Amino acid sequence: MDANARDRAMMTRALVLAREGTGATYPNPCVGAVVVQRGRIVGAARSDVTGGAHAEVRALAAAGRSARGATLYVTLEPCCHTGRTGPCTGAIIDAGIARVVVGLRDPARHASGKGLAALRRAGLTVELGLLGDEAAAVHEHYVHHVQTARPYVTLKVAASVDGRIAVRSGDSRWISGEASRADAHLLRARHHGVAVGVGTVLADDPRLDVRHVEGTDPIPVVFDTRLRLAKHVRKQVLRPGTLVLHGEGVAAAAVRAIAATGATPIAIARDRDGHVDVTRALVELGRRELRSLLVEGGGALHGAFVAAAAWQQLVVYLAPRLLGEGTPMLAGVAWDRVAAAPGLELASLSRLGDDVRCVWLPAPRSGGSTRARRPRTR
Repeated sequence: MDANARDRAMMTRALVLAREGTGATYPNPCVGAVVVQRGRIVGAARSDVTGGAHAEVRALAAAGRSARGATLYVTLEPCCHTGRTGPCTGAIIDAGIARVVVGLRDPARHASGKGLAALRRAGLTVELGLLGDEAAAVHEHYVHHVQTARPYVTLKVAASVDGRIAVRSGDSRWISGEASRADAHLLRARHHGVAVGVGTVLADDPRLDVRHVEGTDPIPVVFDTRLRLAKHVRKQVLRPGTLVLHGEGVAAAAVRAIAATGATPIAIARDRDGHVDVTRALVELGRRELRSLLVEGGGALHGAFVAAAAWQQLVVYLAPRLLGEGTPMLAGVAWDRVAAAPGLELASLSRLGDDVRCVWLPAPRSGGSTRARRPRTR
């Protein structure tokens, strides 16, 4: 294996480690690091949970004395500041690393370029940008939040071939198969928060955890404009850590009822139709350092995010069923012309049992109105 191929293989290993741990280290990004001595991996690790050691420090500890003179591959620029832990650059220098290969510069203003400069000042060879696009994709939640101060939004839908998420009676269990449901829980585990509308809570009483896979439970976020949940405080989602976003001007007694469950009620300004404003909600969640948000619905909440163009990725589990009249995946939202409706770009397509998993990205707009009728209940 030539040097370039070896570099790519080792960075790929670091990227796999980072991706596998996404969701477990919030609000910190999950970094992957690999220490290589004479072509052999002598230490490899991903970031520990927040407050624990960073990936570089863990990989160096695994390498021990073999780190001296070795090459360190790391997916994100090592930090050089003291936060919950000490600076990684100091640990890298003290370990005697000779060369550092970095996938992506840290976009955060307080960190960007400073770690690279510190390593170079210490005499280490530093290379930046190997598999940079892949590193940016692995760290897309962190990068998006740093650049926009809002969480990266993934819309998740389990739908029939004719685009329904429930039959006319409201029954939706189960449209997708077991493999899709397990994959959806893995998607939850990789996001910082998971959002549903109040209608979904009242109909399904979801737990919003990751019980079907190993991983970290996301923070539940409920959109409940009028605080209807104040009369249903025994719902499973109302527990410490849950954020309940409601409109301004709701009754103080309703706010107290939600707070008594341990959940946190948060007042958000309403949009022109009187609902919790999605854009302002994302600003508030971003201020609370939510790096990413998985929006699970129902259809009205999906419609609100799409109408506001407030999403970065759409994951659809398409089941081999035809449900006819029922709840559409985008409820209460419409455009006057096909040309004005948002376009999509297919990012990936795969089979999960009998279902098809489709990942879509927003297509760049080429003009046209984005005005749409908005959902009526949230």
